[in-house]
Amino acid sequence: MKTPPVVPPSDGPPTTRIEGVAKVTGRADYTADAVPQNLAHAVLVGATIAHGTIATLDTTEALSMPGVLTVLTHLNAPRLCKAAVFPLGASGSRRPPLQDEQVRYRGQHVAAVIAESLEAARHAASRVRVTYRETPPAATLGAGEARRVASLGLLSKALSGDSRRGDPDTALASAPLTLDAVYTTPREFHAAMEPHATLAWWDDAEHLTVREGSQWVDGAQDVLAVWFDLKREHVRVLSAFVGGGFGSRLSLYPHAGIAAMAARVVRRPVKLVLSRSQVFHSVGNRPATRQRLRLGAEATGRLSAIIHETTNESDRDSHYAEQGSRASEAAYAVANYRAENSLVTLDIPVPGWMRAPGEAPGSFAIESAMDELAAQARLDPLQLRLLNHADSDPHSGKPWSSRRLKEAYAAGAEAIGWSRRALEPRSRREGHEWVGLGMATAAYPTRHAPSEARVGISRDGGVYVESRGVDIGQGSYTALAIIAAEVLGLPPSRIDVRLGDTRHPRSAFAGGSMLSSSLGLAVHGAASTLRDRLFDLARRQPASPLHRRSREELSVREGRVVLGADPAVGVDFAALVSGSGQEQLDAMHRTHPTLISRLSGPKAFTTMAAVRTQTAGDSSCYSWGAQFVEVAVDEELGTVRVRRMVGAFDCGRILNPQAARSQLLGGMTMGLGMALSEAGHVDPRTALVVNGDLGEYLVPVQADVPEIEVLFVGEPDPSTAPLGIKSVGEIGITGVAAAIANAVYNATGRRLRDLPLDLRAS
Repeated sequence: MKTPPVVPPSDGPPTTRIEGVAKVTGRADYTADAVPQNLAHAVLVGATIAHGTIATLDTTEALSMPGVLTVLTHLNAPRLCKAAVFPLGASGSRRPPLQDEQVRYRGQHVAAVIAESLEAARHAASRVRVTYRETPPAATLGAGEARRVASLGLLSKALSGDSRRGDPDTALASAPLTLDAVYTTPREFHAAMEPHATLAWWDDAEHLTVREGSQWVDGAQDVLAVWFDLKREHVRVLSAFVGGGFGSRLSLYPHAGIAAMAARVVRRPVKLVLSRSQVFHSVGNRPATRQRLRLGAEATGRLSAIIHETTNESDRDSHYAEQGSRASEAAYAVANYRAENSLVTLDIPVPGWMRAPGEAPGSFAIESAMDELAAQARLDPLQLRLLNHADSDPHSGKPWSSRRLKEAYAAGAEAIGWSRRALEPRSRREGHEWVGLGMATAAYPTRHAPSEARVGISRDGGVYVESRGVDIGQGSYTALAIIAAEVLGLPPSRIDVRLGDTRHPRSAFAGGSMLSSSLGLAVHGAASTLRDRLFDLARRQPASPLHRRSREELSVREGRVVLGADPAVGVDFAALVSGSGQEQLDAMHRTHPTLISRLSGPKAFTTMAAVRTQTAGDSSCYSWGAQFVEVAVDEELGTVRVRRMVGAFDCGRILNPQAARSQLLGGMTMGLGMALSEAGHVDPRTALVVNGDLGEYLVPVQADVPEIEVLFVGEPDPSTAPLGIKSVGEIGITGVAAAIANAVYNATGRRLRDLPLDLRAS
């Protein structure tokens, strides 16, 4: 007889973040807040050219200034070993810092001043004299030759993002309706609230401790161990609180190595905090992209071919690919498909992950193209998407684990008033503004990675959860507390969650929207094992009122093991632990143990090798959504004002509706900035990002953000049982820029294919 599937529970209750009070009152201890005894401060000096070599580097004046302890340069810095970058490691650069005279991008760290105070270090840093032998840089996407990712050799074909099914060229050639369009997105930056910072100290010559706002403490530990030729277990990384990441803290970047290097040299703790302008060229960014979309369709609008070609800028060493085809590969039912991804290597900082890498710029291209095809076919854009709805994954051929995309379309359309939308553009005018509605599909894969967690109970009955997973603001502390609390019959406020310490069990990284599902499953397993041990203790201890009861009769409630039929009969957790003669009772659970063993343990947590993709199982698992917006465009000024945004999402079971809504609001707001304001403007002569600060890099602020409505239409996903949850963190940004561009077309009849949208430049 076949075992019936586990049915996950329904959505959880809205729960206030358990660390929220600490954050809003300033008690949360971020890296830059710490002031250990005998602290020294490091300030970086950045290169003022983008390509060339250091000719002279004079630190004489800086060293003579009061309070200066030393100045590190390539001439005197300790030698570091090379650590692997994605996908085989977590280093943010192939080249360790301060190792040679080569300059590969503007802002590269060429010196570090270490002093008794931050002010002294800053002043002395301004007195480090550097001259260069400069070569003219290649700094923008049009300045280099595009090369296919699959042919570069540094990445295998499987990692290139290239894919194909059917015969798209033949299908395109014979299609009654065709579209051939190019869409561009600029260089974009994370702009997290907390600047990147490192605090490092050495307990002795072989033991290093680093506090670093990180999305991946296992990866950071591994990189530091390799750089300094240490045993991994001799490096401790702490990351209790992180003031935003969005992908910028997945890798370990050179500043962290410089801080640890400085601490070793001066033999005291060293804190290094990047200035806001340094953040713009030191910790990755979303690279500029150029995407060519070719669509073929029958006269009815049914797709027959998609060809999606993406080119992105990258640095000369690391070859980062922003695969726009991630947004089109499985979105629609089309038999003939090809994706090709290329790079233009330039003299720029290493790009990297930024919220929904690939999907965010890719969704702008494919969803804008679908809107253009709808206009050609004289179809409502929503009708076109329903016509091409995929009832199973068109690329893998596997069934969807769950897909309530049609329900998302319906809910979002109803909420925005889609029935009022005119098919013909430039049909609705209110005063001096043209008003339009636009929509787009949102999709993001649900991936998993091995994780471990420990759940325990102390002698006083306190329950704790421990893991190396981190909370970068997405609500991990609360989500993991909810999972443990559900199993152990407690309110989440009774769970002490301890995260971001490499002395705890290992974890998936906080990226790819996979931490809650990956680490959550480990917490659920550990809590379930602990609950069973409590049941056994309650049944075996002679003093227990549940002595010799069967396990099936028992339950947990409010910190007690109780008789299910009569909850008044029971015993406290604390009494059971005390009666066991132990100081604490704990259980650890590891997910995917076979995979971890096959990868020799640490590699499962310090590389991407163990990440299970959305199609790793018997079904294809994605989160789905529909983005709807209403815009008003000033007919004289050409300014675009987004008046309303509605997002309807199928993200499986919503563990904490309050936190999930917050995540989606944040993602949609980032999409608003992506559409209308965010762009790194690069001087092609010097490679300088001329607006590399928060004064001129324009992120949405409160006055820019309209009414946003978030709707949940999903159901527990059986493929992720027993939790039933899917990805949440990144789907909120996908599709937003396209929906806004499509609404602008509906309002004005002007088609904009370049971000940020600017009617005045078209």
